[in-house]
Amino acid sequence: MCRLFVVFLLVFETFYSCKEELGDPNPYAEVLSSTPLSKIENYVGLGSEDWSLRIYNLDKQALDYVNELNRVDGFTESPSPVKNFETFKSTLLDALNSQTGPVVSLLQKKLLRIYVCENLGGSAVTGLIRKEGKSIGGFVILDVNTLNRNANDWISYKENSTFQKGNIKIRIRIEEEKQNTKANALSYILLHEFGHILSETENIGPSFFLAKRSFKNSEFYKAAWKSEKVSYFDDSTFILRPQIRFYSESLSLDENWEKIYPILSKTPFPTLYSATNADDFFADSFVSYVHVVLNKKPWELEILKNNKSIFRMENEIQKDSLLEQRKIIEKIIFP
Repeated sequence: MCRLFVVFLLVFETFYSCKEELGDPNPYAEVLSSTPLSKIENYVGLGSEDWSLRIYNLDKQALDYVNELNRVDGFTESPSPVKNFETFKSTLLDALNSQTGPVVSLLQKKLLRIYVCENLGGSAVTGLIRKEGKSIGGFVILDVNTLNRNANDWISYKENSTFQKGNIKIRIRIEEEKQNTKANALSYILLHEFGHILSETENIGPSFFLAKRSFKNSEFYKAAWKSEKVSYFDDSTFILRPQIRFYSESLSLDENWEKIYPILSKTPFPTLYSATNADDFFADSFVSYVHVVLNKKPWELEILKNNKSIFRMENEIQKDSLLEQRKIIEKIIFP
């Protein structure tokens, strides 16, 4: 019995180790590989620095791409083109033209197209573009209806969307009052989505085009993630993490906030959104670095009970446990 049990353990551990090496199935690989939007031949005029030439209303190819993503995710929404395209395009141009420093050249080089639409099924989705089998950039599709808020209202709405309505709520400030605009909300969202593009083009993690993706040997993720959706902190430090679902209103903030926000400081996650999965760990770390470290803007979260403050924290991108991650981001921005 003992010998059989030991053999079983060895076989199980070998099987699990192989599974970790191979990674988890990637349901998006076929969608990304088959869409015409992933082919560089569909993009012209990329030498121009005029952002207005890269902003498009939703077309059939973008519609088909989103419908396939929504099918995989089980969403029933199907997007449509924007009626007031020129108005939203103007706000989007403000967001793009507000970028400064070394991030501008990165965006110009790798953000090849932006689509706008309505009824997307979320705030934004990202796609990737390949040339001769290598990922060289990407595109972003934005939903104008979910983005019709100024910066502080948008990010507060997003954070609260995780929780049931109750006596406790969250307020986040990422802009001073004079800069608290829709354009700056868009800027933040674009930088997060751009993080997904960079994770692919800079080989930060496993390619989105792989049928199976393993994070096991990726430098950026190894301190936090066993796999795309399983963290090393799930069994002890941050037990509630797997239950966090943005835009779900599923958890009680009243009952659980002390098991969530104070815990973040004991993990490598700079924000709650960065703790949702491995891909968003990089994307939200990237936007946090640009926003807080590079642009020196505020990022302050406050928990209010009956409109009285009971807890405060800042974006934790600068904590010691994220030193290696910051170095990786810095190498991308300052090659």
